[in-house]
Amino acid sequence: MSAATVPLNNDVKVMSLIGAAHGASHYYQLAFATMLLIVRKEAGLEFTDVGLLTGIFYGVSGIAQTGAGFAVDRFGARPILAGGLAVIGVALALVSVAHSFVAFAAIAVVAGLGNCVFHPADFALLNASVNQGRLGRAYSIHGVGGSLGWAAAPVMYFLDSMFGWVGAALIGATPGLVLAVLVWSQRETLIDHRVKARAAAAKHGAPPAFGLFLQPAILLCLVYFALIAANTVGIQQFAVPAWADMFGIGENYAALCLIVFIVGSAAGVLVGGFFADRVRRHDLVATVGMLIAAVLTVPIATASVPPALLLPLLALAGAAGGLTNPSRDMIVRSATPPGASGKVFGFVYSGLDIGSFLAPPLFGFLMSSGMPSIIFWIAITLYIVNAGLVLSIHQNTVRTVTTAPAAAE
Repeated sequence: MSAATVPLNNDVKVMSLIGAAHGASHYYQLAFATMLLIVRKEAGLEFTDVGLLTGIFYGVSGIAQTGAGFAVDRFGARPILAGGLAVIGVALALVSVAHSFVAFAAIAVVAGLGNCVFHPADFALLNASVNQGRLGRAYSIHGVGGSLGWAAAPVMYFLDSMFGWVGAALIGATPGLVLAVLVWSQRETLIDHRVKARAAAAKHGAPPAFGLFLQPAILLCLVYFALIAANTVGIQQFAVPAWADMFGIGENYAALCLIVFIVGSAAGVLVGGFFADRVRRHDLVATVGMLIAAVLTVPIATASVPPALLLPLLALAGAAGGLTNPSRDMIVRSATPPGASGKVFGFVYSGLDIGSFLAPPLFGFLMSSGMPSIIFWIAITLYIVNAGLVLSIHQNTVRTVTTAPAAAE
């Protein structure tokens, strides 16, 4: 059964399972950092140690993600995704027996290796298993799953208060292990994308290996995702103290503002999925959304609005940015040569880890230097730069399509 003919109920099952798997990825990203904060004093860690350990996690994930893409194309996405879920779940469980920086660093490496598989495996499965007319909505569910995963991670604090940090780590590991079994068992539902890849290779020839990473559209996608991640991580980690300083508001209200921004983004992702299924110029959707987000961020950067207006303003800014997510995924898909889904998505989405690794030190320096507003001027700049990058990606993709077959999986 091809993805073009699958019924709606099968699509819903695939979207839900892959969305949950992506949610697990984001949940473990934040849960690992949360557990480090929980055990910091008992383990003799400083805040700088926590930052370094988090950096190791993202660094390993980013470096290994391209290799994970090759593994997806070689061994299939379903077993690789199931393995990644199991590995990252076990990594969190190992926190229960760690007591030193070296031990936590080793766990960060293991967790990063587990985390590196999600984007190449997720998108290979979605592209092969979901009706092509519903891919935009599939990408939006994938994105919302990630947001919900982040939202679920603070449960580690409650688990710690009820069961202690050892119990919290062991219980927190459970979702990944359960999902690993579910993904592994869905052989008929999750279509092997390599079947289509072999057909494409027979028709057009095998896609290049490392040479495809030098294609302008693919390189621009990598830069695009690195900048997106820098923006996202900067706001998530430092917006609360920045807004408290800039607007003279309490920490709780600032945290509520961040929650509203994230919820607005998730709502935008859902709406963006319907746009992505109904338009052909995904680059224009992404460009307009990012430019609107940039405009809405200007009053925040200038602190020119009263605190009461922060909530609706941030909800709209988050929605505008979230609206672009499904279209950006469709843009990457259009730039992917036949038979190279795992490789390309693994390489391109490693940009998220690169941005997540590099941005926090810069934003932390700005906060320490008493320049919180610069964070949001950087956000505005990144929105505008990414709008230009999207247009460039489209132009380079069109140029590639006119010179070679480019039917992505």
